Amino acid sequence: MLKIALLPIILATTLLSSCGFHAPVKNTTLNATITSDKSNAFAAELETRFNQEAAKNLSIQIGAEVKKQQTASYTTSNTANSYTLSLSVPVKVFNADNKLLLSQDLAASMHLSKVSSAQADRLQIEESYTQLRNTVIKKLIRRLSKLNEN
Repeated sequence: MLKIALLPIILATTLLSSCGFHAPVKNTTLNATITSDKSNAFAAELETRFNQEAAKNLSIQIGAEVKKQQTASYTTSNTANSYTLSLSVPVKVFNADNKLLLSQDLAASMHLSKVSSAQADRLQIEESYTQLRNTVIKKLIRRLSKLNEN
């Protein structure tokens, strides 16, 4: 009985090791020098995502955030019923030799239904822009991780 249960384990181990399967290796930690305007919320949030103890091997230039709010639908009384919010940020990434690695406008958008209270609607819009900013930061970090692998 023990030989029968042990046989599938040995077979699975042999097959997995022969196909090149291995545990994922954690990438090196990211850190970069960030330059932007003084009041750039995107740059401030991005800086908190980096490991400050790691060596700074990249330089990132962040432009001003571009926020757009477009009305997506109207009610029968011709008032806004929903919005499409979008956020884009121009980003340039340089390596230690000042060679341009990435120059792109990173963007994200979201659809948002209007809330009845004006103050609640404003708060909902601001929270949505914060979520969009986090989405764009995640996109940038994924791209920086790919650049850092090379």
